[in-house]
Amino acid sequence: MNSSQQNPSNSPIEAVDVIEQVAGTHKGYRRAHAKGIGLNAIFTPNNNAKPFTQASFLQGEAQNVIVRFSHSSPIPGTSEKLIPIKGMAVQFPMASGNPISLVMANVPVFPTKTPEAFVRLIQAVGGKNLSLKEKLATLSKDTEFKTIPPLLKQLKTPASFATTQYWALHAYILDTSSGERQAVRFSFVPVAKEDKLPFTTKDMELELLERMVDSPVSFRLLMTLAAPEDPIDDPSKSWPEDRMVIDIGNLVLTEKRVDLAENHLFDPTNEALGFSCSDDPVLHYRSKVYAESYHRRSSEI
Repeated sequence: MNSSQQNPSNSPIEAVDVIEQVAGTHKGYRRAHAKGIGLNAIFTPNNNAKPFTQASFLQGEAQNVIVRFSHSSPIPGTSEKLIPIKGMAVQFPMASGNPISLVMANVPVFPTKTPEAFVRLIQAVGGKNLSLKEKLATLSKDTEFKTIPPLLKQLKTPASFATTQYWALHAYILDTSSGERQAVRFSFVPVAKEDKLPFTTKDMELELLERMVDSPVSFRLLMTLAAPEDPIDDPSKSWPEDRMVIDIGNLVLTEKRVDLAENHLFDPTNEALGFSCSDDPVLHYRSKVYAESYHRRSSEI
C-alpha cells in the first residue's frame, strides 16, 4: 500500500463528520446506507474458483452467509425512488479470522478515484445552500468527477432488490498455493430477470420478503479476471467487456434476520489465505470510514 492510501488528506473521522453535516445525525443508524434489510442466505460454491485461489469461502461445501440490501441515503426516511443507488453486502463467516465481506452497489464503478474526491462529492451533492444547477456546475469543474455524468444517465431506481445486479467495485487479489496471483472483480447477478408477480407493496424490503414467500430468490456470483494492463487501484475505471468472466457459485436468500444485520460491520478489507486486497485507496479508506460509523452508531444504542 502506498503512502497516499495510508494517509489520505481527509481522515475517516472527517469524512463521517462531513456526512453528518450534510445529512444530520440519525442515532443508531449507519452513516451511509442507513435504511436496509438483513437476511440469512446460503452460498454454494461450484469450485470454478478453485484453480485461482486457496480461499475457503470460494470453494468447498455450501455455507451460511449474511446478506444486507440497502438504500444509499444517509437519511433513513428518504424516499426510495429519489435515491437510485442501492447496496448489497454479503458476509462470509470464516472458521478462523475475521469474516470476508463483499460490499457492492448496483453500479459497475465507484464515482471517484480517490478518497479526497469522494469527500468533495458528498459536500457538493449535499450542500443545502446550493441549487441543483450549482451542484451540477461544481461536479463539472472537478476533473475527478468525470465518471459521474455517464453513471447518472444510465441509473434508474430498480423495481426490486431481487432483480438487480450488484458490483463489488474494487479489485481483489487471489492466489494459489503455488504462488500464482490473479486480480479479480466480483459481482452478483440475479437469477430472476423481471417482475412476474402482482406485488402489493412498493416498499423494496417488503417486496423482497413477499417475493421470497412465492419462490426462492437467488444470485450467481461472477468473477471477472483482470488482464495485466487493467487498473486494479482505480475503482472509477471499468475493465474491457471482453475480459473472462467465471460463474463461481450460487447465493439463495432463506429468511429475514431478527437483528436485520444491523449489529454487523461489513468490512471490505478483511483478508484470508488466498484472498487479499488490491492497492485501491478508496477500498482501504471505506474500511476506516465504516469502522468510524460503526463506532458512533454503536455508542448511540
